[in-house]
Amino acid sequence: MMLMPRKFTKRDITPLFDWFQTEEDALLWAGAALSWPLQRRAFIDLLKQDGGYTASREVWAVDLDQDMVGHFQIVFNRRLRTAGLGRIALAPKIRGQGYGSQMMRIVLDRTFSPAWVHRVDLNVYAHNARAVSLYKSAGFTLEGTRRETTPIGDAIWDTHMMSILRPEFDKRTEGE
Repeated sequence: MMLMPRKFTKRDITPLFDWFQTEEDALLWAGAALSWPLQRRAFIDLLKQDGGYTASREVWAVDLDQDMVGHFQIVFNRRLRTAGLGRIALAPKIRGQGYGSQMMRIVLDRTFSPAWVHRVDLNVYAHNARAVSLYKSAGFTLEGTRRETTPIGDAIWDTHMMSILRPEFDKRTEGE
């Protein structure tokens, strides 16, 4: 079955938030920019940044048989010719079923769709091994690690910085 991207809407907020049951789950997904418990109003404010030809942020849902099973966000910086990825998630009910690679193809196709985008980057917590592995398999390169960036409970998480450049993306997609 094929995943299909579509623009995220306000009606998607509650089902999305249901994917995250703990502060740790939400932090892994959203980073420190969203507080716990997740707040609908804060997310609506993010959605307001998505719109028009010069939108700085795009917020996407990904459906499987008309059921939202994925989410991602892109923040564009035209001057720097970059795009930052964030809040990439698959619904718990489909994790581990091989949809991650298909999801990353959708994410990167959309992100590199403006011809001016040269670099796509993201941050991922270093201990999130499944996500790190998925991003590497999608073509991202680990650029470095910011040590002890995010306190949660008694722990302090490290953050990996990863990127993929347009020539690397183009090379990966030549045979498709």
